[in-house]
Order: sequence, then structure tokens, then C-alpha cells
Amino acid sequence: MFSSHKFSLAMVVGTILFASQQAHSQEHKGGSGMDKHTIIVTGSAEVKVKPDMANINVGVVTSAATAAQALADNSASMNALFTVIKAQGVEEKDLRTSNLSVQPQYSQPQPGARGEFVPRVVGYQVTNTVHVKVRQIDRLGAMLDILIQNGANQVYGISFDVDKAEEFLDKVRGAAVADARRRASLYCSGDRVKPGAVMHIEEQGVEGNFPQPMFDRGMRAMAAASPAPVAGGESTLTVRVRVVFQLEPDE
Repeated sequence: MFSSHKFSLAMVVGTILFASQQAHSQEHKGGSGMDKHTIIVTGSAEVKVKPDMANINVGVVTSAATAAQALADNSASMNALFTVIKAQGVEEKDLRTSNLSVQPQYSQPQPGARGEFVPRVVGYQVTNTVHVKVRQIDRLGAMLDILIQNGANQVYGISFDVDKAEEFLDKVRGAAVADARRRASLYCSGDRVKPGAVMHIEEQGVEGNFPQPMFDRGMRAMAAASPAPVAGGESTLTVRVRVVFQLEPDE
């Protein structure tokens, strides 16, 4: 899987700190223990990957005169929706209820009405939403349409992800350290020193830049007209590291 992608390394401006004799003395007094013969550099690297799974939230909103009836209607619709979702190849482990609420619905003042308005409960609304992890990303658009046609009237929070992101990140972690060494070498040029052994490595952060599409198709008639076009695009995974190198003579 890894070999099918082209990697693009982007080098980010590093933070360079040379520990002079005076700085060493001040740091030593402060108890930080910084060595005057070290250089601290921040390096980074990134990889472009194609998302291979998607996350969506789908659900059903029902209303009725009583809470019991609204819950019963919602449960029936959600059970039917679960059956449809599983029929699309989604496993039980990739389904998780993300929201379940029961809200009273109040009467609204009528135009032209006189006197003090006192709202009263006229019904109840039940919202039940399930988070779905879709591993067959090429079928996402068609799947969304099928769910809407089969009772889902809430679809939101679509996002893309990489299933085995750590495999890609492990590759660029080494590249980030190499970037830090390259930058250290540049800053050491002309001073008859070079970066040697790694004294300390700190991973400052891992970032994933994934596209966040918008999807708003609340009407079944619209969904039935044509499958929703959904494209995963390309995502960027970035690793940043802070490395302390021991300085060695460059003879």
C-alpha cells in the first residue's frame, strides 16, 4: 500500500539555538543543563496519501404527540436503518450511537393574538444518530443515497481518514529527523563543527489535513434523482520533531 503513493517532503523553517559559552553559563546556573557543544533544530516532513475510509453521522428525527410514541416511531425507523447500513457491508464494530435525545415541542404564539402567551407542550421530538465508519470509500456516495431513501433524514459530519496512518507516519518520522540534521549541517557550515550523535528527540506534533466535504440532501426525491458525488481527494500527514545534536569537530 505504501509503495503506491508518491511522497513529497516539505521542510519547515527550523528553530535553531546555538549554545554559546555565555548562554551555557546562564543555563547552567538556571539548572537546565544545556551543553554548549550542542545544537537544537526543528525538522519536519510530510507525506501525501489518498484517504481509504470515511466517517459519517446519519440518523432519524421523529415527532409525535407523546414521548412514548415518538420513541417508538424512532426506534422502528432506526432499526430499519441499521439493517440497511449493515446490508451495505458495514460491520457492527464500525457503528456507534453518537446522539440520542428526547425534546419537548412547545406551542408558538399566533400572529395577532392578545394577552400574555404561555407556551405549552404540544409534542415531543426524538433524535437518534449513529456514527458510521465506511471502509469502502468508493461506495460512499451511493451509500448515502440509499440511506436517505430508507429513512435517514439526518446526514452530517462527513470526513475522510487513513486506516493505517501510522505506517505512513513511520516513514516520514525518519525523514523529519533527516531534515533536522540537514538544517543543523547548514547552520554549522563554516564553523569547523558538524552535527554528530543525537542527544535527544522530541516529537512536537503529528498533523493530518483531510478534506471536509459538505453534504446536504434532506429530501428523498433529490437522493433518488442521482447518486451524491463524493470525492476523498488527497490528504497530508505531517510530522514535526525537535532534535538535539552533539557538535563534533569537522576536520
